[in-house]
Formats: sequence, C-alpha cells, structure tokens
Amino acid sequence: LLSIVIILISILNIVNTSTFAGTDAWLHISLVKYITKINYIPMDSYFGSLGLHIFGAVVHFFSGLDLLLLPKYFGFYTIPLASLIVYNLLMRIFKNKNLAIFGVFLLVSSFGFSWFMMVQFWPTSIALIQGLVIFFILYVRLQGLIKEQIPKKEEIFANILFSYTLLIFIFISSFLTHSLLTMILVTSYLWLYLIYFVKNYRRGFDLLLIIVFFSIFFIFYFFNISTGHFQVFDPFRIVPWYYLLFGALASIFAIALILLRYRKSIDFSKGLFASIIAGTKKRIYKKIEDRFLFPLIFGLIIILSIVFTLFTLTVFNISISVVIYFIEMLIFSSFAIWGSLIFQYKPRGKPVFLWGLAINLMSLFMLLYDTMMGMTTFFLRVYFLTTIMISIGFVSYMYKLVKTNSFQKRKFKIFLVSIIIFSVYSQNLLDSTNIDIFNLREREVNSIQWYSNYNSNERVIIAKNGWHAIFMYYDYPFEDQNKEITLESIHFFFIVDNQLVHPDLHISNGSNILKDLKLGYNTEVILVLPKDYYSPLSWRFFDQLSEEETEAYYNLEYLNRIFSAKGEDGEETPYYWVI
Repeated sequence: LLSIVIILISILNIVNTSTFAGTDAWLHISLVKYITKINYIPMDSYFGSLGLHIFGAVVHFFSGLDLLLLPKYFGFYTIPLASLIVYNLLMRIFKNKNLAIFGVFLLVSSFGFSWFMMVQFWPTSIALIQGLVIFFILYVRLQGLIKEQIPKKEEIFANILFSYTLLIFIFISSFLTHSLLTMILVTSYLWLYLIYFVKNYRRGFDLLLIIVFFSIFFIFYFFNISTGHFQVFDPFRIVPWYYLLFGALASIFAIALILLRYRKSIDFSKGLFASIIAGTKKRIYKKIEDRFLFPLIFGLIIILSIVFTLFTLTVFNISISVVIYFIEMLIFSSFAIWGSLIFQYKPRGKPVFLWGLAINLMSLFMLLYDTMMGMTTFFLRVYFLTTIMISIGFVSYMYKLVKTNSFQKRKFKIFLVSIIIFSVYSQNLLDSTNIDIFNLREREVNSIQWYSNYNSNERVIIAKNGWHAIFMYYDYPFEDQNKEITLESIHFFFIVDNQLVHPDLHISNGSNILKDLKLGYNTEVILVLPKDYYSPLSWRFFDQLSEEETEAYYNLEYLNRIFSAKGEDGEETPYYWVI
C-alpha cells in the first residue's frame, strides 16, 4: 500500500506540472547539458558544487534519456529512495512496521516535504538523501554502543573500517553536491556525538569520524573546493572581530551548559519509558497529558492561528493555503514535541531527540539570521529538515499511544483519522498554490525558446528570478563546443525587482534606468514583464504590478512591445524592447 501511495505522489507531481517543478531546475539541467555537449565540467559554476550535474550527465550518457525528462521524472528517483531510507530509520527507532509505514506516509504526503525537497531537480534532494544515509549508518552503530553495559573494544571496532570508508565516501559525495546542507547535517551529528562522548568516550567513539568530516571540510574550504554556498555567511566578514569573539565565547559557554545538562539526563537502563507512560515515574508527564495536553495544544493553536492569519492577510498578503498549512504544522509539531519529550527516555530515543534538537536550533538560527539580514537566504531549506523531525516526533507520540493501548478508545481513532485527512488536504492545497507561483507555464517556456531561435546577439535580459537559466538552455551555442564561453556570459542577466518593473520607478534622479542600462552595456535591453516576481529582500516573498501599472506600459514612450505569449486563461507574458 505504501509503495502505491509513493508512486501516486510521484505521478501527481508530474501531472501537476507542464514542464517540471520550479525554476531552479533550468539552471541545473543547463549545466548538465553543458557537460554532455561540451564534454567539460565547469568547476566555477554553481558554487563549485556539481555532484548533481555530473550524476545527471552520467544518467543521460548511459540511458540516452532526453535531458528535459531528467528533471521532469526526478521525483520517481528521489521520493522512493528517501522513503526507503526513512522507513528503515523508523524501523530501527520504533521496531514497529506499521508505525514505520505511517511515518513515511506522513512525511511524503504532508508538510510540503516532497514538493520542496524531493520533486524539484536541485542538489538539495540528493545531498539530503546522502545525509540521511550517513545518519542511518551512524545510528545503527550507535545502537550497539548505548546498551546498559559499556561497550567493549570488540563492539566498537566491529566492521569499523568498512563503515568509516563508506561514510567518508558518502560524505565527500554529498559535500560535492551541496556543501552547505551537508555541513548543516554533519554539525547536527557533531552535537549528538559530542554529548555521548562527554558521557562516555566509548559510547561516543564515532565522534572521531565526525572530526574527520570536519577535517575534510577545512581542507576543501582552504582549497576552495565546492564551498561557494558558504557565501551566504559573507556578511559576518564585516562584523568587528570582537563581536564575533564575544558571540563565539557566549556560544561555547551555552553549549557547555547544555552538554552538562544532557550528559546527566542520558540513561541507558531499560524500563524507564514504560514507567513514565504508566505514571509510576516522573508522574508530571502523565498528569500533564491526562489533564492539560489536548486543551493546551488546541487552545494555543487557535490563538496562534488567529494571530498568524491576521498578520499574514494584512502584512504579508499571503495565500490562505499558507494559513491552513501553518495550522497543520502547529498541530503536528505540538504532538511531535510531546512525543519526543517522552520517547527520549528510551535509550534508542535519546539520540533522535538530541539530533532533532540540533536541527531545530539551527533552523531557529537561520530564521534569526534572515531576519537580521532582512531577506530570505537559506532558512527554508533548513526548515524543511525539521519536517523529518516532526514526522519522527509524531510517530513517537503514536508509539506511546500504542504502548498504552489508547487506540482502543474511539476518540483517539477519530483524532488520528481527522488529522490525516486534514494534513493531506492542506498539503494538496499548498502544492496547488506553489505550482501556480513557482512553476513555469508552457507558454512562458515557449516564448523564451521562440525568442532564442530568432535572436543570437548578446543582450541585456531583465526577467524573473530563475528565468535566465531558460535563456541559457536555449540560447547557448552548444554546437560550438567552446568551453571558454560560460553559460552566464551569453547575455547580461538582471533579475526583475521593484525599480526595474514598476513604471513610476524607472526615472531616478532625472535619469531613465532602463536607457542607462542600454548605454552602459552598449547593447539592446529586453524586459520580460512578469505577472508577479520573487522579492528576496522582503518577507512578503512575492510582489506584483497593479492593473493600472500594467496598462501604463502601453503608453511608455521608451518601450516597444515586440511580442507577447498569451494563454487560454487570458494571462500573457509581454516582451518589451528599450528604444
């Protein structure tokens, strides 16, 4: 049944897109095309992280599959593979097949995980899968080291050469695919193993491997190999050194306190979890759940949902589907937190709890960082890592209900069925919204292809974020096989922003910025006018022109409308030439 669900989800994501998911895929498939046509790997492209592109080129070479089909059917590879890894991980954690199946179903059908992290053809998907494989292998080893008796040397060194060699190979592969996401995951593993090492060096022996990972990272960083993604932290370079020193010392102090706190909380004895859910030990947990859990959670959800809804609709002007998604995340997160808090008292539950704590803290750090920078950088990628922890945490709560025979009660059955239906509904609603916002329509792609067929000269192209890659795919002279010509050099690309698209902002200090671009680059300027456009410097995420502003373009004397691609729904994508 789970296999059928996974296949249906993969098919649904293909059917819902006319080309393929998102716009970033065009950049990555352009690089794959460059590698296959030029027979050269452009190591300076995409931050030097070309693992996905080499993988795509290999698949194309050996299968003969059309390049544009690689991103379109990418989900058929990533979703089943990620599901298999998560299933095996959940089986190791809970030792319950039904709960493992439920956890996988929950993850791939809810939270936006599949669409954002698996379906889109970008390196994040492959790096995340490799990172999960690393954690799974480490977790399997750790289970043998956290028994009641301190492990012997024979247990520590069992198959260590094979395991370490395999893990180092996977780490390097993941790092070359997406260095930043890989190091975020490895940092979360460092946190986990540091705590166990402080508790007992034999139990946390694999900290040695994490140190090896960081050593490889520093070597790669020194030689600038696949480390371009770390440019996201460049603003720290302008911060005075004494502020950085103070922040580092404060962080070390806080981490030391947390290490000591959790070092004492780790218990390798059996039976504590059963005693807690029975109410014979740490009775506060059972008391809170019996009397306050459901009223507290749903009361908090109602209050936060009202506040978020008002704030979203008035300040951010975001779709109602996001509000429903927020409510869904509140419900699942609340029960996931409670489930994790209880399940941590099982020896095999504590590592997962500590790992989840690290992921959530880093997600919070990225949110604060984006808030201070006033723009969105990498928070959303890290945020979707937390959906894995939410799934595990929620299954932890289900595990507790199974152990207490709570599913014999009708209210728990109704509760479970209700939230599953609500989750699937909210996910489909969110996906449909995302498809409208992020996916390209066929007419939009065809218009760029048509323009590229009839124009070969270098231009200044002003278009939506990600559209430059479509021009590269169709306009780059691959037939010349000249590796000296980079993909980005065929045109001067500018991303649409408020000043470039709003007609009343074209004139600045008595000068027309569009004409200035034409004079400055000594070439023609083409403006592809969007319906809406991504605004990274705003927490509204997207902005759009009003009807009055769109109509004003007909009367701008410095612009000439050269052609327009119009769909059956009446929406169009006009191209303007700066006179």
